[in-house]
Amino acid sequence: MGSTYGNISTKGPTQAALVAWLRSKNIDAFVGAEQNGWVTFSDRQTDGQDMHWAEGLLQSLTLDLACVGIAVTVYDEEVLNLSVARHGRLESRYNSCPGIEMEDPGDDDMLPTIDDAPALLATIGRPAALDDLLQILGMNGAKDYINPLDLHAELAAFIGFSEDAVGFGHRYTLRDKVDLAEDELIRTVAGK
Repeated sequence: MGSTYGNISTKGPTQAALVAWLRSKNIDAFVGAEQNGWVTFSDRQTDGQDMHWAEGLLQSLTLDLACVGIAVTVYDEEVLNLSVARHGRLESRYNSCPGIEMEDPGDDDMLPTIDDAPALLATIGRPAALDDLLQILGMNGAKDYINPLDLHAELAAFIGFSEDAVGFGHRYTLRDKVDLAEDELIRTVAGK
């Protein structure tokens, strides 16, 4: 099985504000340092590929902290899902391979899909970059296959959040016994 992880990046709140919010909700997460105004965290449920949870968390978080948030999940290095929210409202969704779980998908089922690309761009403050975004997402047919890890790295560079978000997951942080102080990570639920 390939790399499987999930995380959320926020723009607006500081690391300390995000940690306080997550602790107030008793959410077990690892929160990274602020980079370029973005803070990335990985909680147990988002990392477990629960997009229903991730989108609900994203909406609540962006409403309470008046910010922008982007949830990314990568499954088995095959599929990348992305959800974008601003101020409590889900603005856009992307799926790199919606037909992956179908029994007999057609060619069109295997093509990436996006809901409201202009809203995604407006949310991240790049409303004039539609062609660039569609190129990265493989929406223009220029790419036959999009490796989700490479796609996440390209999106991180395009949007401006940390490339450390690529591969950052709750399970990996626990399993690899990451030195939290060395990696500037804060765990929101002590004693676990």
